[in-house]
Amino acid sequence: MSKTSRLLIAGGDTDPQLVRLLKRAAMHGIPVHCLLTGQSGSPRLHWDIRNNCLLDDGGKVAVSAAFIRQDVFAYLKSNNTQDSAAAREWYVAVSGWLLATPGIRIFNRAFLPCGSVNKPYVLRLAMEMGFHVADTFVSNDIPAMNALHDSGAWITKPVTGGSYCSLLEKHAGSVNNILSYPQIVQQRLEQPELRVFRIGDAWFGFRVLSEALDYRTSSATRLQVTEAPGELVEKLAQLSGYLGLDFAAADFKTDPATGKLQFLEINTNPMFAGFDQVAAGALSDAMLRYLGVLPE
Repeated sequence: MSKTSRLLIAGGDTDPQLVRLLKRAAMHGIPVHCLLTGQSGSPRLHWDIRNNCLLDDGGKVAVSAAFIRQDVFAYLKSNNTQDSAAAREWYVAVSGWLLATPGIRIFNRAFLPCGSVNKPYVLRLAMEMGFHVADTFVSNDIPAMNALHDSGAWITKPVTGGSYCSLLEKHAGSVNNILSYPQIVQQRLEQPELRVFRIGDAWFGFRVLSEALDYRTSSATRLQVTEAPGELVEKLAQLSGYLGLDFAAADFKTDPATGKLQFLEINTNPMFAGFDQVAAGALSDAMLRYLGVLPE
């Protein structure tokens, strides 16, 4: 690796994913250029679009690779919507420069202009590609949702993500019998749960062991490294390739009636720090290799 190769890491300075990647890069002696916001304040940024030159506190930003995440942790700590808005502005500005600079190696370049995955669309797409997908509805129809509630065990979660799933509860009727916006309503699934990461052409599987409905809500959640099933990898390669993703994580849970793993969603910039720790740095090292700053 040439010492002139530099990795840009951009996002929130308290994001555990970025902290983890910074530590692994430092362990390997990889030069890193940080563009971080949060507790340390905001850096200078000046992008001359005509000349495609980006300046920050250290002068001209010249890197061969970059990893960027939109910061969600400042808002989670402050509950101030201004922090969420600022994080979005920073993400769009820096990712815009990365998109405009094709010589910089980044993840998901083909997908990055899309912004985010449309979760209901991807569920339908996954079904068409042969995945098992639990019965799912996108609805704000109160009578229809109440009928589902009475028929068995269902969960609900936001169409756009960004929040935990919860048990579907019965809604009181209203004048027009509709909610103000649609929600994803899905058959409740059970353990075991599986997460599969794609990092370039490398695949990593993890069992997620938790008694909580949404494992992210529990500090007792346990992670175990496991082999990603070949039939899932084959289908995930097709799905992620179709979406333009070379870095992603897909989640699965089990249908209690059939024992088959059901596709839940694919994340385009997943949290990976806890999984990487369990895997002794295998995820971070695969990311650094893909970005070309760590030798094969």
